Parts: sequence; structure tokens; C-alpha cells
Amino acid sequence: MSYQALARQFRPQNFTELVGQEHVSQALINGLENDRIHHAFLFTGTRGVGKTTVARILAKALNCEKGVTGSPCGTCSACTQISEGRFVDLVEVDAASRTGVDDTRELLENVQYAPTSGRYKIYLIDEVHMFSKSSFNALLKTLEEPPPHVKFLLATTEPKKLPITVLSRCLQFNLKRLSLTQINDHLIKLLDLQNITYDASAIELIARAADGSMRDGLSLLDQSIAFGAGNVKEEGVKLMLGTIDKNSVVGLLSSIAAKDAKNLSAQLQQIFEMSPDYALFLSDMALLLHEISLLQILNKYVESSRFDKQTIVKFSQSISHEQVQLYYQIVIKGQEEINLAPDSKTGFEMTIMRLFAFKIGQFPDTEKKTLESSPEPVSNNAANGGVNIANQVSQVKSQATEALMAPPVTNTVQEPTRPLQKFSINEITSQNWKNIFNALPLRGTARELARNSLVISNDNNEVVLSVDKQTHAFMTERACSKLKQALIDCVKESITVQLQEGGDHTQTIARTEQLIQDTSVQETKQKVSQNPFVQNMQDNFDAEVIQIKDGQNFLEV
Repeated sequence: MSYQALARQFRPQNFTELVGQEHVSQALINGLENDRIHHAFLFTGTRGVGKTTVARILAKALNCEKGVTGSPCGTCSACTQISEGRFVDLVEVDAASRTGVDDTRELLENVQYAPTSGRYKIYLIDEVHMFSKSSFNALLKTLEEPPPHVKFLLATTEPKKLPITVLSRCLQFNLKRLSLTQINDHLIKLLDLQNITYDASAIELIARAADGSMRDGLSLLDQSIAFGAGNVKEEGVKLMLGTIDKNSVVGLLSSIAAKDAKNLSAQLQQIFEMSPDYALFLSDMALLLHEISLLQILNKYVESSRFDKQTIVKFSQSISHEQVQLYYQIVIKGQEEINLAPDSKTGFEMTIMRLFAFKIGQFPDTEKKTLESSPEPVSNNAANGGVNIANQVSQVKSQATEALMAPPVTNTVQEPTRPLQKFSINEITSQNWKNIFNALPLRGTARELARNSLVISNDNNEVVLSVDKQTHAFMTERACSKLKQALIDCVKESITVQLQEGGDHTQTIARTEQLIQDTSVQETKQKVSQNPFVQNMQDNFDAEVIQIKDGQNFLEV
């Protein structure tokens, strides 16, 4: 008999053999044992976590000759035929190759007929999200009202692509990515069963490369056994995977952190001689930086780390929190851009140069010269050879806050502490309204009415105010009464006051103050955007200048 791949040879045959999907197994077992069996099941999750396997075990459980059970026997003809892929009442469909509506109609035309030999006719549709809209429409009616002898088992890696009408008619089970430990332990178990010698470190490399997929882990294990002529050794697995020696990553980061250009050059030369996967190298460096940051901020160490704990501790103590974050951002950006470079080696080398060149609290020499020659220096310590970024941000903010972070103009007017000022009636004019407004002992809504009003007449001992249309909602009886009485009290003569709803008044105190503030905002935004520090941050770190409104206007860099 020809060799069978490990992923097929050790495919789980019942729910108890599934690794890492206990939440799905237990739910299905309970439903089967209590005769609560839905007509449609949807299994979702990333590749290689067991979606199709769970569906086939469920097919066995429904058709096992000993009855519907959560523990199919695995030995009856139905169980055996399903395992071997020749059970006539289990119709397996790859939706990726049958996307047309005619294919779906052909598939479903036999739904009405009873099973040939099993208890249920089961349709297992893999990668169901590949169906066309017309195919889903053809499936929907049958999915909504299937015959009692039919069960649908759907599997997909992208449930978001399924119509909501399909999702709502299925019981959905999400299979989780497997942890590094789960994959590692399972691979060791299989190797022990086959009496294959291995290095524990090699199995960990394979489990890490599997990236949550047991099937990928088994395939890589198959490949490593062949590569090592029946043995699984660390060096062979590293060559097979193109894995970078962790010491190379640690050494390179040490040189960067120490600003040791000579050692960095030697480290790079050794790496180039190995011709590694440069994107994978940056990925390993990002992983190292992530673990350093976890220890720094959360005091948490990753137990399954590839890197020595002492190394992580040393880096966490010698590199500042902020610098680690900067390094991580540069590395992630480098991974994105490595395919845009003339070649991957150049992209990798430029990323390392960026890591070496940029440091929190210091600009490159050319930037320092720009700052030193600036007529409005961003920082007082530019001439000392280093510019603290925190100080730069503070300086830029202070420029913005002169006009933006200060309280709005309306809040600068204080309530009078001197005796109430009195006017003769002919002084109650639009031109003099601000002086009168400042003398009025008003607060709250009544004050807003006054700010948004114009004097339109003062004849016959009657003052008429017109309220801007944007403030009509403030014209409550209480607010109007307060404004009228305040105005009466500050006029020497006996007068009456009338308030009326007006139009779009652009000359009110409120509109004038807003115009002044808007002008100040625009001037400050222009000043900030032309600041050398801001331009440097935008050019090198994709920084943005953001204007935020929250009661007050201010700029955040």
C-alpha cells in the first residue's frame, strides 16, 4: 500500500480525538445524545483546524449502525465507508469548483429522494463562501425547508461572505486556531507512536511555523521526516524552513541598541552570507520586540518564547519603553515595504539602517542643523546635540494652544464685580451692544441669547432685540424674562424690552468672536504644518496633525 500523509493517516475518527476543539465536540455530543439535531450546521475557522474533519465525524454519528450517537463505533459499514470516502449518502462538494447556479441545482435535484443505505442523506459543502449569489439563492429554499432525511454540513474560512439569510438558518460553530503547545504536544505524540527520533527544539520550530493549523503542522512534520531521512533534527528543520538562528536576531538588535556600527556591519555580513528569508527575519525581530514590550509594560514573559528569558530581561532594562515601540513600528513598516524595494536584501538593509538611525530624543545631524538655523527654534536644546521629542511635541502644542487650547472667547468675559453700570436709552445701539452686554449680570441661556442678539430699534422708550436664528431654541420664557429684566435694570430711563426671532445675523457678538477664533485656528494650523519638527515626523514616521473638537479647539500631534 502506498504511503499515506500524516494529516490523513492520523485524521481524528471521533469527537474525543479532536485536538483543541472541545467546545465544538461537547456541543455536538450533547445535541446527538439528546436527539436535538439541527438540519444545517456551519463550521468556520482558519485553514487546517478541523472543519471538514468535524463534519465527517458528525456524518458518522448520524449514520452509525448502532444509532444516532455522540460516539460513533468506527467499525460498522457506514462508519468505515465514511472514513474511506465512499459512503453513497454523504455527498461532498468543493464549492470553489462548483460555483454556478446550474451546478447547485444539479446537486440538489436528488434531495427529495430517501437515503440509499444510511439514516440521513448528508450534503457536506466545503468552502461554501465560494458559491455565487445565484447558487446561494438556489440553496436557500432547500436549506429553509429540507426533507427530514437531509442534513447540510457547511464549512468555510470566511463566514462574513455568506448571506445573512444562510447564516440565520444554520447552527454555527467556530473552530479555534490551535495554540503552539497543542500542536507541539500532538506532533510529539505522533512521533512517539511511530518511534521516530526527534529534537524537542525541532518540533517547537515546526509547531511555530504551523501558525495555528494542525494540518500545516502535520504536513511540515512529514516534510521534515523526509528531509532528515527518518529523523527530525533541529538543524535540518532550520534549513528546511529557512529559519533564522535566534542568536542572529538578538545580536543584530544588540548592535542597533548599542549604536555599534562596526559590529552591526559584521552582523549584517554574516546574515547576508546565509541568504535568509529577509521578511521572516524581520518577523522574528518584531516577535522579539513584542516580548520585550510585554515584559516592560505588563511584567509578562511568554513561556513558549524562542528567546531566552535572560535575554528578554536584559533588553527590557537597557532599551526604553518608547524606543522599543519605535523599533517595532519601523520593523513592521519594513515588512510591508520589503516587496517594494529593488530587491528583498535592499529592503531589509534599509529597514536595519532606519532602526540604527532613529532614536527617541534625538534627530539626525541634518535635522539638528535645520532646527539650529530656524528663526523660530522648536526647542531650546537643539544646539546641544540632541532634541527631546517629548519637548518638541510640547513646544508645537504650546504654539497651537495660544489660540486653540485657551478657553473660548466667551468665557473670558467675567461677571461684573463693580456696581451695575447705567446707560441712557440712546446708547442702546448695535454698535455699543458689546459694552452693554459686558455690563449685563447674565449667565447661562440668557447670556447666550444676548450674545446672539442685535439691537434693531430703541424708539419711544422701547428697545427691540432681534435674536439670530441659530439661537431661537434658547428663547425660553425664563431666559427671555432674565434678559429683559437685566436690560431694564441697566438703563437709566423707564423702558420696555421686546425680543423677536430674527434671521441670519452675522454681526452678533457670538458670530464676531467665532470669526476671530476661526482665523486664529487657520493661522495656527499653518504655523504648525510649517514647523520643521512636524514636517520631520510626517516624512519619517507618517505622523498626522489632527484637529480635535471637544468643547474647545486644539491641535494634537
